[in-house]
Amino acid sequence: MKPARTFPQVSRRFYRSEAYHCTDCQKRLHRAVTLSERTVITLEKVIKLVHAGYRCPDLHCVGHGRTYRSVKADALALPWFTYGLDIVLLVGRLRLTEHQTVDEIYQELLTRLEPLGVKIARREILYLFDAYCTLLRASSEAKDDQEWLAQVEKNGGIIVSVDGIQPEKGNETVYLVRDALTGRVLAAENVTSSETAVMKALLAPVVALGVKVLGTISDAQESELLAIQELWPEVPHQVCQFHALRDASKKAFEADKQVKTAMRKRLQPKVRDVRKQIKKSLATASPLEATQLAVLDDYATGIVTALNTDGLQPFQYATVETTAMLDEIEASLAELAKKGGPRVGCVHRSWRVSRPLWRSGQPGSSNWRRSNTCTAGSWRSNIFWTQAWCKPQERK
Repeated sequence: MKPARTFPQVSRRFYRSEAYHCTDCQKRLHRAVTLSERTVITLEKVIKLVHAGYRCPDLHCVGHGRTYRSVKADALALPWFTYGLDIVLLVGRLRLTEHQTVDEIYQELLTRLEPLGVKIARREILYLFDAYCTLLRASSEAKDDQEWLAQVEKNGGIIVSVDGIQPEKGNETVYLVRDALTGRVLAAENVTSSETAVMKALLAPVVALGVKVLGTISDAQESELLAIQELWPEVPHQVCQFHALRDASKKAFEADKQVKTAMRKRLQPKVRDVRKQIKKSLATASPLEATQLAVLDDYATGIVTALNTDGLQPFQYATVETTAMLDEIEASLAELAKKGGPRVGCVHRSWRVSRPLWRSGQPGSSNWRRSNTCTAGSWRSNIFWTQAWCKPQERK
């Protein structure tokens, strides 16, 4: 049996109906049933709730069989969902308003839920967005939205945007069709196939609206392009800018990834060796020496973090991010050297690894060279500088 999830911080709540008296006979309601007893994770806290249902105690009252629920409890989360409605709405906003990818939304939620000691699976993002789409579908039909139709007439038509979240292979894809001018959702469906016929069926409700289509926007997926071409052959089409930029940056991103991997392979073992030596020296260090060694270990941790930083297409390159972080470490060490201290200089020289190993290009090209300021080889002298740091009085 799968063990139940545990959380470091849990708030316990009891919810009852906001109504205290029967709406028919005005007698005070009594607790009759436990509607749910579950854990709900919101952006602010983890709640262990008990939702109680209340009924009229008078057996002869016409409202005796009516169960009164708590509106607040129902508003926390959708039925059978662990994650709260606020998280569902956040996922929808990040996707549709901020145009973030699944991985970006995943990282955002990890950051927001970290103070609560809660982790979320990447796959869960797809389920939450599916729930958001379901809420959109249930809200209202576009053909019945007179206010929106009036705005469409004012705009002279709509621009159809087809957007799909591609989950892991073998899972359903969530497609969303919107009017890019007003942001109105026109259709939202889970599909198991992305064939042209399926795409046409997805777009059928938009065609049925009978409004003028000024243009279309979609991914570069062939089935989407064919479906749009068949439905609106005379309408201008544009591929989504994000996907175009992502495809255009693919080669540069892969080259950057190779450089970053080479940097990590070259420096990570050296940093690991130094951290092991620091840990070993802590066993026999004095309080002052232990404090100094802890500072060195913090710098080593910063370097490891920088080397493990990943990029994100189309504009966030790992090597650039890593270089910026390592430059900050070098600047910190330089500032430490200016302030003085017990032989800081020897530590600073050995820790000058904050410049990138390569400026640009690939090995063998004219632009490829090892930085003159990178002294990764001086890691061989780490025994010397660690001892010099811990025992400054022995240095002249």
